[in-house]
Amino acid sequence: MRKRVIRAGEIEIEDSEGRVRARFGVSNEDLPFMSFYGADDKLRARFGVQPDGSAGLAIADDEGRVRATFGLFSDGSASLAMVDRNGKVRAKFGLGTEGSPTLALRNKDGQLGFVYSLAQQGSPTISLQDEDGKVRARIGLAAEGSPILRLLNKEGELRAIMGLTADGTPVMQFLDAKGEPEWTAPSSFSPSHDLPDEAPRPAGPKARERG
Repeated sequence: MRKRVIRAGEIEIEDSEGRVRARFGVSNEDLPFMSFYGADDKLRARFGVQPDGSAGLAIADDEGRVRATFGLFSDGSASLAMVDRNGKVRAKFGLGTEGSPTLALRNKDGQLGFVYSLAQQGSPTISLQDEDGKVRARIGLAAEGSPILRLLNKEGELRAIMGLTADGTPVMQFLDAKGEPEWTAPSSFSPSHDLPDEAPRPAGPKARERG
């Protein structure tokens, strides 16, 4: 049986009342897309491919505002984002290029408030941000399961560490404004030797935690 092929730059699908409900085509930039419309002619969903091969799906509400997106990017990462009625991303789940998952929750202003992530080897980490989006506390487990709590000031500087070493010994350390140890228990505790790799280590003056 002969194959039947339709060739066109764009195809429109109409409903019984002649309203366009779907479009399949290629944009002016020669990028393929699929768009779907509600009975009120407003765009409700669109799927497209970018020049670098990234593909994405956007879903809109009855006002035509994008409320959810899903994308797979050329570097192998992926993300699912949920947006409120004011256009602010409030929740986002993603996978990094190496496959590490991350869940991020944001406040009504779009600032990060909570981040849960898993390192490539499976170590979980929870980060809490302030109203400026800066990490103020981070708790996690090292690869072998040792728990670690890190507290940071408004400038993102590490000021306190609390946790368990690999052999189960509880440890605590306070750091001064220069990032140097101010008080340590037990006194023999040394972050560079006793804490697992997941723990932050003062790296000279002004040791900082990346958000």
